[in-house]
Amino acid sequence: MTAAARLAGGALVLIAYAWALKPSPAAVAPVANGSATDVERWLAVSNDAYAAGRYADALEATSRLVTRFPTQQAYAERLARISGKLNRAADEAAAWERFTDVSPTPVDACPAIGQAYARAGEPQKSLEAFERCVSFDPRDAGQLFFLGLAYEHAGRTADALDRYSKAAALNPSSADVQLGFARLALRANKVGEARQAADAVLARVPSSPDALLVAGLAAERQGRQEDARMYLERALAAAEGYVDVHIALGRIEAGAGRRGEARRHFERAVELDPSRRAELTVWLERVAANR
Repeated sequence: MTAAARLAGGALVLIAYAWALKPSPAAVAPVANGSATDVERWLAVSNDAYAAGRYADALEATSRLVTRFPTQQAYAERLARISGKLNRAADEAAAWERFTDVSPTPVDACPAIGQAYARAGEPQKSLEAFERCVSFDPRDAGQLFFLGLAYEHAGRTADALDRYSKAAALNPSSADVQLGFARLALRANKVGEARQAADAVLARVPSSPDALLVAGLAAERQGRQEDARMYLERALAAAEGYVDVHIALGRIEAGAGRRGEARRHFERAVELDPSRRAELTVWLERVAANR
């Protein structure tokens, strides 16, 4: 069942419930966490504001619906999506946790729950969420890929390789999985293998920012700095908010003595992901304007 269908079903139940209790506004008896009139109003506000993209307006009404109907997964899902739109990653993760507790299909929270924890700066909780996602559906290639990616980020390369291999067995044509293998090859300094995998993806998807990043990093490792810059600038044109691309370009510009350009990329990376500031401090100091 789709999210829209689930939400529509919940709406029909609540509208019928409100109608049964409300022959007139004055006759409505209060119920826990709001009267039937309140419920009807919250539902209308949530529906209208969400449909119009006014997520801040939808937040309070949807939160009240979740409190009033804690076992209705449609409202937990909507609250999670609203929190995501408002960049409230911790709240989004909490809403997805509620969803997994009450939904008969908790896999519907994946991969969003793990991604929300990652954005909230909770890498271990993110990894654990992706592990749960695989447990919900062990033969879902997408969930295996995201768990492999979480293991990759955690430096658990053997576990990452195992999950990528399982995902590849289920979906051999997955570009994401191929690029996972490519990144692991780069970690193992198998630059030619990484470049070959990236080129294969680029032949199918020329504007893939992930493939362009791998190709750029491989070129950088091979000392082909201009080729590396070309790949990375193409990646940035496709995805300006890609933090790792800004960092890679910053390194290349710093190596070429273009401190201003390097500083711009490093500062943009920190702006996009403040949690990366510590790792970039040395680079920012190296390209400081007064040095």
